[in-house]
Amino acid sequence: MIPVCDGADFVGDSVTRARNFLAQRCPDFEIVVVDDGSSDGTAAKVQPMTDDRVHLITLPSNQGKTAAVIAGMAAASGRCRVFTDADLPYDLEAVPYIVDLVTKGGFHIVVGDRTLPESCSLTRTDVTRQLSSRIFSFSVRMLVTGGLFDSQCGLKGFRSDVAEALFPLLTHNGFSGDVELLYIALKHNLSIRRIPVRLQGSSPSTVKLTIHSLPMLSRILGLRRNWTSGRYDSEVLSGLGSQVYWPRTDVPGRTTS
Repeated sequence: MIPVCDGADFVGDSVTRARNFLAQRCPDFEIVVVDDGSSDGTAAKVQPMTDDRVHLITLPSNQGKTAAVIAGMAAASGRCRVFTDADLPYDLEAVPYIVDLVTKGGFHIVVGDRTLPESCSLTRTDVTRQLSSRIFSFSVRMLVTGGLFDSQCGLKGFRSDVAEALFPLLTHNGFSGDVELLYIALKHNLSIRRIPVRLQGSSPSTVKLTIHSLPMLSRILGLRRNWTSGRYDSEVLSGLGSQVYWPRTDVPGRTTS
């Protein structure tokens, strides 16, 4: 699925590219485009392209990237549900690889990671943007996500039952939602696979980390409070992540099935 805000200049090309690729590599596909309250006619660009394979959801106002992803995940129907940035900056070859890891490899979640050795960029990224992104990622890693080095990579895939249980728990509508969803997944001991990505393009980011990092980190610090208060409780996720390998004993000395 593709969340987009004010992407009229490129969203049509993105949908065409994604559709042509998926028709060849993942024939049983659907594309869900979520217009996050655009004011530039983004929905009008996508509407003529909709059919049984391409679906459009229009949010009445701009609610943030994560809100758009939540809406798209709720509307999707596949066994594996992938979201990526609207300008498709990552090589689409990652999509069938993610699908295989989720549907055949047994992973609950697959996330792109630009810090892995195999990851590469085919375009130059602004040095200031790279530095601020690394500082933010380091802060998140120290505070929240441990071994997950790249929480903000805009390419992630989920098993359908995981998506249906996980996304309704999110409380952050903006870009910090990526950190929140990984935090919840880690706390429930879900199986997460990091994969390398090839960055083919770099569009201007709507997040200015030099301005937004402190507010984002402030919200992220509240994740532990949400966890201890039970806000992220989920029988489904806890069941999926459970690794109890000893016989259940309700009464000392007695084993029950």
